[in-house]
Amino acid sequence: MDLKGKNINEPTYEMVKTLENEYGIKLSAIQKILLSLSGPMTTPLDALYGRLKLFVLQQQIEKADKRATKLLDINEGDEVLVREVIVHKNGRPLAYAFSYIPKDRCSDEILNYLFDEKITTGLILSEFNIETQRHIKKISIEKPSPILEELFNTSEDMITREFTMSQHGTIRLFTKELFPLSYFREM
Repeated sequence: MDLKGKNINEPTYEMVKTLENEYGIKLSAIQKILLSLSGPMTTPLDALYGRLKLFVLQQQIEKADKRATKLLDINEGDEVLVREVIVHKNGRPLAYAFSYIPKDRCSDEILNYLFDEKITTGLILSEFNIETQRHIKKISIEKPSPILEELFNTSEDMITREFTMSQHGTIRLFTKELFPLSYFREM
């Protein structure tokens, strides 16, 4: 049997390798897994740490600005649900997420679930059996905002990942997730 095979060209692998090379760092296996998931981080974090909690920092409907229109392929002024959450275990924040969700691409029932502060977008998709394609757009390291410094009680750099979820070629969600560089290194 010939086991040579062909290389698998996975774009996320390339993004992770570029990040490590650019910043001269070596990510842990769990950090690489979290960055290369095709969906939200909450499922593996829940498996690693036990039942997590979601704290909503901000959740409101706004008119789409230029950034949201570009990320979601919508018109400026369209209504967008802007959501900022912290996933935590016993009050210790594990990850921060910022999302844009086009209001006209969600049913009223899904919007009602989104406004229930205990439910993540991933759980809502599962609850409604919504099949989506996830596309990782960017993996990077950035300086934390003052709010993130306060929430995580650190000024260290944050690992970030941006992704979209699409259904039938239409973007339904943009999310940016962040966690401190020192997190999830123990595995």
